Amino acid sequence: MSTLVSAHRSRARDLRHRLGRRLADRTAAGTKVVGQAPMPPAVRRALSVAVWRQGAAKVPLSKILLGGQNGLPAAALAEATGDLLWGSRPVADGPHVALLRAGLAGPLTDAEVLASSYADLARACIRLSGQYFGVTDDAGILRLARDFLALAAAPDAGGSARPAPDGPARPNQSEPGAPVLLAPVRDSDCYQVVDGHHRLAIEVVRGAVGIRAKVRRFAVTTPLQDVLDEMSWIGGERELYQPVDAPELRAGYRVVRRCTDRLAMMAPLLEDVAAEADTAARPPTYLDVAACYGWFVDAVGQLGYDAEGIERDPAAPRVAAALHGTDPARMNVGDAVDFLAGGRQWDVVSCFSLLHHFVLGRGACPPEELVRLLDRATGRVLFLDTGQAHEQWFRDSLPAWDTERVRSFLAEHTTFDQIIDLGADQDAVPPYQDNYGRHLFACVRNR
Repeated sequence: MSTLVSAHRSRARDLRHRLGRRLADRTAAGTKVVGQAPMPPAVRRALSVAVWRQGAAKVPLSKILLGGQNGLPAAALAEATGDLLWGSRPVADGPHVALLRAGLAGPLTDAEVLASSYADLARACIRLSGQYFGVTDDAGILRLARDFLALAAAPDAGGSARPAPDGPARPNQSEPGAPVLLAPVRDSDCYQVVDGHHRLAIEVVRGAVGIRAKVRRFAVTTPLQDVLDEMSWIGGERELYQPVDAPELRAGYRVVRRCTDRLAMMAPLLEDVAAEADTAARPPTYLDVAACYGWFVDAVGQLGYDAEGIERDPAAPRVAAALHGTDPARMNVGDAVDFLAGGRQWDVVSCFSLLHHFVLGRGACPPEELVRLLDRATGRVLFLDTGQAHEQWFRDSLPAWDTERVRSFLAEHTTFDQIIDLGADQDAVPPYQDNYGRHLFACVRNR
């Protein structure tokens, strides 16, 4: 694909995504406001039919994810809290349930309430909109939390929508008896909360399995889906280039590269290099080129390496931090060729599924120069794989680029002592059974 066509498709996809997310956010934030606005009964019925599925649906609590709060869409909350996984977290793992469970464990002091994730959520909403259910400071948050704890302890708590059972309705509160409102999550079997976090939390701590709720006709996306959709190489497809464990991705997304197969082949050499290093003085170093979501940076880091990655997509540090807890500073953003040309060296370097793009003329330099840069950046072992001639994608464009040709190319253009074929990946499964099966090479410099 030419750079011009790729850029055009990227811009078109980004525009489509931004418009879709803006519409979803406005619809989610406005649904409750419209529902509470005064209007003739006939108009209200027509709007209800247009927006909401008729009747109530029984929805498993395990499939309900955190959503917008206090009139704010989920994306705004994720941005304000720095929590990309806000909309990927089941209600059972959210701040409302956490507060109730802490209260069930024993009386909470004011300091404990104000140190809770529930109080953090309230403060984020106050920063964004000036209030959280009508309160504007820690004193108000404390009153609100105490009312919520008292409501959860009441015998008929599940039937009320108000955190203050005896007081007037606060801003953004639902009327008594109002149903929980949910929206289906796109390409998923999960639902996002439109209204009813407090009521759902009470049901969770009481041991309920499901709840009857009103479900919107139109699907929404989670903040994580939005970011993954924006990442440049995916092109809006429901595919994950590395494993991502999130509820809304399990049913409708394919993991293209399982990664654990490559790591298993790499492990013996990684262990050897680590054993050689004086880890007390300096842990062994590792760089993953084209690091994607940071899966290998995290996995190799857990083996005791000082691990980092280089990835062209500016979303990579945020995604790696959310998925793996990776320090964003360890995910460098930029062009791999420019980064490698900087002259740094690592004990171990990996470069997966990048070389063939350069062989096809899509890279910033000739393929020979890329492998020379990788050679200079590697102290001990370079792990590398590439698209190959046996794949349906490359049978015509790379007819001679088979395993032996790749091995000889690496031997010719690098200074490593050994080029070892570690075996093929296990990604050649439907719908890609005619692709992948790429051989992983270990380019080793002897001690």
